[in-house]
Amino acid sequence: MKLHHDPFFKYAFSEQRKIEKIHLPELKPHTNIIICKTPSPKATNDDILFTGATNDEGWMVFPRTLIVMPGDVFYAIEQEPS
Repeated sequence: MKLHHDPFFKYAFSEQRKIEKIHLPELKPHTNIIICKTPSPKATNDDILFTGATNDEGWMVFPRTLIVMPGDVFYAIEQEPS
């Protein structure tokens, strides 16, 4: 029996923080990632915060600091290379 696996990583915050990067060690280096406000982003709206790839150590460094407030959530979604 397979375990359910969500196709995204969810980050939720209980306090204000500045986020400059996230660690995704479960993914292969240089995996394309979308950082967004919902688990099903639409390219035509402002749900997508950043796009990029993990580095050799599994980190995705954001192009600018993301400030999150209490209750904020964002998602990291693995993307197929284009």
